[in-house]
Amino acid sequence: MKSMAPPSPPHQLHLSGPGLSRYELGEPMFVYEGARLLGTVEPVEASPDRSEVRVGRFVPSPSSRREVRNFAPLLLAEVTMFLAERFPAIQAVHFALSRELEMHGDGLMVAAARVEFLRSIGATDIEARPRPDASRPGNFVVHGVWAYTEENISSLRMVLAMERELYRKHLAYAAKQGGLAALLGRLKDRWARGDDPSRYPFVVGSQARSWRWQSHC
Repeated sequence: MKSMAPPSPPHQLHLSGPGLSRYELGEPMFVYEGARLLGTVEPVEASPDRSEVRVGRFVPSPSSRREVRNFAPLLLAEVTMFLAERFPAIQAVHFALSRELEMHGDGLMVAAARVEFLRSIGATDIEARPRPDASRPGNFVVHGVWAYTEENISSLRMVLAMERELYRKHLAYAAKQGGLAALLGRLKDRWARGDDPSRYPFVVGSQARSWRWQSHC
């Protein structure tokens, strides 16, 4: 019998069917962070007996497409665990990771990272092939098969916990950077009005000096 994972932390991605309905195999998988839609995973294909599934491509929503969220490994881990827990008949999950990259030369590094991720959760039959239909050279499709075993579930849980923590730290860092950018924007507005931002106690040392140096360039 398949064992269930412990309750998920609040920053976990939420996966559902259309309109937050219960997900059914063959539908697109909607990916939420809180109430915000991050995108969809193309319909998950299932074998006739539903013992094997093939995970489709992730399509980001227009708003998340403009952001750097660094959640691809987390999404893969969440989707794999979601399928393994929700559908008892599933014994194997097939991957074909093929998102095309804009920057030439990045494809090999991303392919290597995808290979390493699949290995970390216990996947087998892993290989990276060049994409013949890519609009830019250097893009790869990474294939792999994850089988439901107790050992692989244990590996997946460890990776999922790590990726959730990394994503939580990423969100905290992004929020901090966003706050700093807003602060600097307000200071620049005050400087433009003839006010010296270094007089304010929340501008410290090197930040104030750096801003003044930039303002005189």
